[in-house]
Amino acid sequence: MDQLNDTTPVPPPAPAIAHVVDFYRRYPGETVTLFTRVDVQAASAGFTLRIAIPDGLIPGATLASPTHDGSLPQLVFVEDARYLIWKLNQDVRPGERYEYQLEATIAPTEHDRSLSSRAVVAATTRSDGDRPPAFEADTVTIAVSAKGCYLKYLPALYTEQDDLMGRFLMLFESFWEPIEDRIDNIHYYFDPRLAPNDLLPWLATWVDLVLDEQWPEEKRRRLLSAMVPLYRQRGTRHGLQKYLEIYTGQLAHIAEHRAHNFMLGKITRLGPSAALGKHNVSYTFDVILKLPPAENEDKRKERRRKIEAIIESEKPAHTAYTLIIEETP
Repeated sequence: MDQLNDTTPVPPPAPAIAHVVDFYRRYPGETVTLFTRVDVQAASAGFTLRIAIPDGLIPGATLASPTHDGSLPQLVFVEDARYLIWKLNQDVRPGERYEYQLEATIAPTEHDRSLSSRAVVAATTRSDGDRPPAFEADTVTIAVSAKGCYLKYLPALYTEQDDLMGRFLMLFESFWEPIEDRIDNIHYYFDPRLAPNDLLPWLATWVDLVLDEQWPEEKRRRLLSAMVPLYRQRGTRHGLQKYLEIYTGQLAHIAEHRAHNFMLGKITRLGPSAALGKHNVSYTFDVILKLPPAENEDKRKERRRKIEAIIESEKPAHTAYTLIIEETP
C-alpha cells in the first residue's frame, strides 16, 4: 500500500552509452584512443559521464563534441582507482548525441595483461528525491603484450635473455601488422558490399562498367553486386528492367512493338516500305516509368539524361525506343 502511495519522482531513464577503443591489442609505449558516445533517451537537466582509467594507461589529451557545454573534465582519484569525469550542466532532449575522446599511452609492463575501462553515464535529476539516478554502463578491454609475438619464430636463446630483442621486434611488428591484417582480409576488398568506396571504380572495370560518380554510394554498390548476372542479360527486357530498378527504385514497364496483327494474303506486297502489321514500327519499344516528382526542372532533365544513358547502354544496337516518365505524388 505504501508503494502505491509513493509520490517520489521517478528519475528519467539514463542516456544510452557506447564505449570503444581504436585498437584492442597494443604494446607498451603505443597509444590508444577511447571513444565514448552518449545518446540522450529522455529530457533531463544534463548527465554525468565517468570513465575509469585502469592502471597501465597513461591519460593524455581529451576532446568533447561541439554540443558539449565547453566544460573540461576532471581527473578524480578514489583510493587506487582513477576516473575521468565529464559533467554536462544543461538541459538535454531525446535524440541528442554527445561524443568524447580520451587519448592514452600504454605503460611499460613485464607481463602480458588486459586493461579494462568502464564508462558509466547517469542522468541529472531536477528533484532531491531519495532514489538514485538511473545509469547505463559499457566496458572495453585492451590486450597488452609485453613482448612482440615475432619472438616465437626465433630460437629460445633470444627469449631467455633480456627483453631487448622482444622490444626491438615490436618495431617490425608494428610496421608489418597492418599489412598482414589487410592480406588476411583481402577478400573483403573484392566484395562490392564491403569494399572501400574509393575501390568501387576499380572493381567496376572488372565487368567493363564505368560507374557514374553522381550515383549514391548505396546504388553503386548494388549495381556492382548485380552486374555479372545483368551482363548475361544485356540486351533483354529483363536485364534493362533490373538496371532501371536499381537506379530509380521503381519497376519499369517495357512495351515491345511486335507484329501481332501481321497477315499474309493475295494482295500482300513486301518491299522497303512494308511494315510488319498495321500500325507496327519494327524494332522499337516503349519504356514507361512512374517516378516521384523532381525537385526542379534541372533535376528532372538530369534524371532523364541518366535514364536515357542506361537504356542506350543496355538496349540492342539496332533498336529504337520512346521514354515516358510519369511523375506521381
